[in-house]
Amino acid sequence: MTVTNENPVVDPVTRQLVRGSLRAARLECELLIERTAMSAFIREKKDYQVNFLDRNGHELYGDTMGSDMVRCVWDTYPVETMAPGDLYWYNDPYLSKGSVTHTPDMTFLVPVFFEGKIVAYCHSFAHFWNLGGSRPGSIGPANTEIFHDGTLVPPIKIVDKGKLNDEAYRIILRNSRYPDLLEGDTRALMAAANRAQERLLKMFCRFGKETTLAALEADQADTAAMVREKSLELIPQGSFSVRDFMDNSGVSGRWYSYHVKLSRDGDHITLDATESDDQADGSINFLASDGVLAAYFGQYFHQYDPSLLPNHGLLAAIDEVKLRQGSILQPNWPAALGCRAHTFTKLKSSVRALLAEATGGKVMAGSAVYVIAYWRMKNEGADWLLCTDGIAVGHGARPFADGLDAIYSRHNENYPGEFMEMEHPLRMERYAIAQDSGGPGKYRGGCGIIRDVRILADEGTFGLRVENNIFPTWGVAGGMGGGTSKVVMNPGTPQEKDVRAFSDDNVWKKGDLVRIPTAGGGGWGDPLERETDQVLNDVLDGFVSVDAAQKSYGVVIDPATLVVDQRATEAKRSELQSSRGPTKLFHRFEYFDTAEEELEWVERNIPRS
Repeated sequence: MTVTNENPVVDPVTRQLVRGSLRAARLECELLIERTAMSAFIREKKDYQVNFLDRNGHELYGDTMGSDMVRCVWDTYPVETMAPGDLYWYNDPYLSKGSVTHTPDMTFLVPVFFEGKIVAYCHSFAHFWNLGGSRPGSIGPANTEIFHDGTLVPPIKIVDKGKLNDEAYRIILRNSRYPDLLEGDTRALMAAANRAQERLLKMFCRFGKETTLAALEADQADTAAMVREKSLELIPQGSFSVRDFMDNSGVSGRWYSYHVKLSRDGDHITLDATESDDQADGSINFLASDGVLAAYFGQYFHQYDPSLLPNHGLLAAIDEVKLRQGSILQPNWPAALGCRAHTFTKLKSSVRALLAEATGGKVMAGSAVYVIAYWRMKNEGADWLLCTDGIAVGHGARPFADGLDAIYSRHNENYPGEFMEMEHPLRMERYAIAQDSGGPGKYRGGCGIIRDVRILADEGTFGLRVENNIFPTWGVAGGMGGGTSKVVMNPGTPQEKDVRAFSDDNVWKKGDLVRIPTAGGGGWGDPLERETDQVLNDVLDGFVSVDAAQKSYGVVIDPATLVVDQRATEAKRSELQSSRGPTKLFHRFEYFDTAEEELEWVERNIPRS
């Protein structure tokens, strides 16, 4: 359904007031979720969003990543059947055509009526603690079909003209191992969606229907114009391609890859991912919605004018997106999708890799995939407890600065260790920077972290969603790839053993300790061009070891005095320059210029198992 509008031109002051009203409303509603949700994944890690959509379902303000959050609701509940006080609920990735990317992301949608007509929609979503499925936490590496990922909720009218559909609500709650948490979270998300509706109604009342609609449409047009201008400015004629690799599927142990090609012919820009691998046998498949890849580009170009709202205009960067049914980016029902972040996080980095080819490397390097650990434990005679732990990684270096250290993701926060210890029989014995994990470069890649977690309960199991264990992040413009992740149980003891980084149902007992050093981001620029004082500061701060300072940066530091030997440094850098030869555009394992060049190396040295 598309509704057009012939609206008057709105003066700049009014447009700014409308824009500010949207920003204030979103902040208020998201804080409402944070204050009232019950599960730590929402309250502490802040994995939630509130977004505003126009009457066509297009984003007005938010971060839906090009998803169509309304169409699947229209398929069941046509717009003419909707009424004030209705609220819709769903989490089905397949019915929503990838607008929801995995089952824990519960979505709540409210139509906004003004003067008897729908003028907008509001939607809230958050990652829920547990929805049933094969294991506590619902999603997991060992899952092979969507049914393992927890309860599927097709679009349902959970509130009908203000009245709760209690029968459906009780069925959904019954399918959770922690129904009290689920109910608390659903109430919080429904309240946020309703509050968003109230704020939009006040905005329409304040400025009037025609003025408000005109201002919102103008904002979408402005964002589209800016993004389009930047895409044509930065993407030259021709084709560029990248490939990235996922360590394994969680089931077979073999690596998977996707291939993305960016082409410009005249003013027509195409993104083609049809040569990606077939869908995985595990849970790393990413059901890319229509427009999601275009939105990734739009999000990059949005940095050039952040005063503009991130909205539907972000999709204007790309004219055509090609995906292949049955691939890892467009899997067939009922493929598991729970751990899709392995794939889409790398895909976001690959957008930058394509632009690196187009711009000669003037982009941020690759970032590591954030980590999740599912700590499951119990004491004798007690119920099983679940702690879903989000763990930070390092992000890519930029053409002007080092990468960010110890960041979970752009939207979410690191899971607080204090909460773990307060609510669960766990003790965090170490929380530190993972030394040498940041990719060497003129600007260093961000470092990951080390977490040591000890179980104080009688027994338990744990699942791990740890990527970049085999394939590190890529460096750019002469920068080198980042360090890899690892998982070790009981390090430094006779019981020490490596744990598969992407695995589930790992058994631990009281007193066991699990160490997780996470991966770092790629570096930017030639490491031999990094200022010696910066390398020394990294050593003094614990980000880089004395040995790595010499081997990667050519900076010789006396381990006893921690003073730079300038003469030895000049000689070492000259030696490294001669032995290494010239750098190339990308680095991972070694330097390479093209996706084909890297693939040849990977297939020769890391064969699919």
